[in-house]
Amino acid sequence: MMLQINPVYEPQMSQGSESLAAEWVTFRRCTDIDPNVFFPNDGAGVIVAQKVCAECPVADACREYALANNITHGVWGGTSERQRRRILRDRRRASKAARAA
Repeated sequence: MMLQINPVYEPQMSQGSESLAAEWVTFRRCTDIDPNVFFPNDGAGVIVAQKVCAECPVADACREYALANNITHGVWGGTSERQRRRILRDRRRASKAARAA
């Protein structure tokens, strides 16, 4: 069965991220899974996607890719849209605090 990748889900490389994408995309566990799984409409769908990500050897790289490229939709590296917003907010606060210190 040939997997059709949703163009929204297929990682897009921003400037400077080519090597990061090349390193982890090849090893992602979601290669043979319907991309719609990672763009759920409800919390139960997020949990299903996160279970896939929990067993993925490159989940951390996937999450960091989504954070670095401001990907605002879907589950990436086991994190929901809300979780990624929270991570980015916390990192900005930590960075601001470090500069102030």
